[in-house]
Amino acid sequence: MAIRVLDVLNFSNRRNPGADSGIQLQKELITAILRKRPDFFFYLLVPREMKSSLQDAFRGKNVQLIPASFLARQQGGAYQFDVRELSRLLDLDRIDVDALFLNQPELTPGFLDFFNKVHFFDVHSFGYIHWMDWKKLNQRKNRWNLPGNLAILTSILLSAVTGCNSLYGKQRILREAARWFNPETLAELNSKLVPLWPGINWPEIRKARTAERHRVATIIFPFRTQTYTGFKSLVEIHLAKLWRKRRDFRLILTNPSDYDYVKHYPQHFPFIQVCRLDRAEYLRTLWMADVVVACHTGASQWSLAVVEAIAAECIPLLNKEGFLPELLLEAIPVRQRPEVLARHFYFRSEFGRRLEAILDNLPVERQRIKVLSRHVRRFYDWGNRVDDWIRCLEFADRAAQPPTQSTQVLQKIERLIAQQHSCSKDAILRHLNWHTKSHQICWTRYRHYLRRHFWEDPRLPVVVFADDRLGAPTPPQSVEI
Repeated sequence: MAIRVLDVLNFSNRRNPGADSGIQLQKELITAILRKRPDFFFYLLVPREMKSSLQDAFRGKNVQLIPASFLARQQGGAYQFDVRELSRLLDLDRIDVDALFLNQPELTPGFLDFFNKVHFFDVHSFGYIHWMDWKKLNQRKNRWNLPGNLAILTSILLSAVTGCNSLYGKQRILREAARWFNPETLAELNSKLVPLWPGINWPEIRKARTAERHRVATIIFPFRTQTYTGFKSLVEIHLAKLWRKRRDFRLILTNPSDYDYVKHYPQHFPFIQVCRLDRAEYLRTLWMADVVVACHTGASQWSLAVVEAIAAECIPLLNKEGFLPELLLEAIPVRQRPEVLARHFYFRSEFGRRLEAILDNLPVERQRIKVLSRHVRRFYDWGNRVDDWIRCLEFADRAAQPPTQSTQVLQKIERLIAQQHSCSKDAILRHLNWHTKSHQICWTRYRHYLRRHFWEDPRLPVVVFADDRLGAPTPPQSVEI
């Protein structure tokens, strides 16, 4: 039974889209889903100017890239929603959407209104969130975050289910929600939030493996070099102080957002090397590095780059605050967790001393990390994580209730398909003299019935029902919607 998903690409970096974590998540997630479930089809809304750079990432999959005039933004959280453009882009006489997948939950109200009020479908949303602004409200500029947070919270309530990348993140979201909602609404929000871990593309990481190591002990910081990650204090205070004491290490900044000011850091801090790497070069660099350090604050909630680095046998040195302990400890046996917590996590005041201990015992630490790496690779491999994501998509799909019994309309559709052996959605609508904005029907209910009783080719971007597979048309190489 084909499941068609409308997916909106979440990205925050126009200058270097190849290093954007949102694009990488979408690419790996869709690949993993289609490897296990080829009955899915994804309509992926992307910015028009990025279509050519994204085609290779999604080539050969059940994916239709739909270019739109979205703002190619440098700041995350900004978005546009144009109902008239969306109506032109989505030919709803020919295609269907069974579920929404929105990595920006604040988009949920607009899309649900478009499908369910404007077009009278019954479409439900699966959201995913890994970030909210947790800043204290003792300053006026921090209080400006409240409208955005409230938009995210209400979007979670509107969705069928919303995933977040840790139990810690879920608790922080509920704590923020307590500022606004009564206990009954909080209970509903709690029921719709599900801890959901992303995966890593282990075959891709393994392919980049190299036996080489840098002669100088190498630390890698594979995150955005911004204040909210604790980057400035990490480099300008802690590592600069350690460099004055010993000069036997270097720090690689991958600078995924390609910030210009970061490129001047080596002029002030000689232990820093700034790199702009493509995906293959980045993974090879992980294998050649020795230590990975994560965000130096307790507020960050997106650190899958740490998992990739540990999979490539980098020794982790991670902040004990926030969700980073959960990110790593979840992947290892319970009996090993106290030792791992003591060895690889620090309070910020301990950072210099803990890093120095690793540098002093680097050969021993390299051998110890191999066991931890195997646990991380096994747990976070997409083959083990993708089932949870599929269940959420299926849950959003099942939220729309099908008709309990056949009706005269359904019998009329069944006779049409029996006569023609295969029939497209637009042919069915013409036969019934309906259109997608007919408010006397809820087309999604009829679609659920037809999906159970007829075969639909999930390789086609347009909807075609057939009484058997032999009667279905052969999918062309490319079909524009």
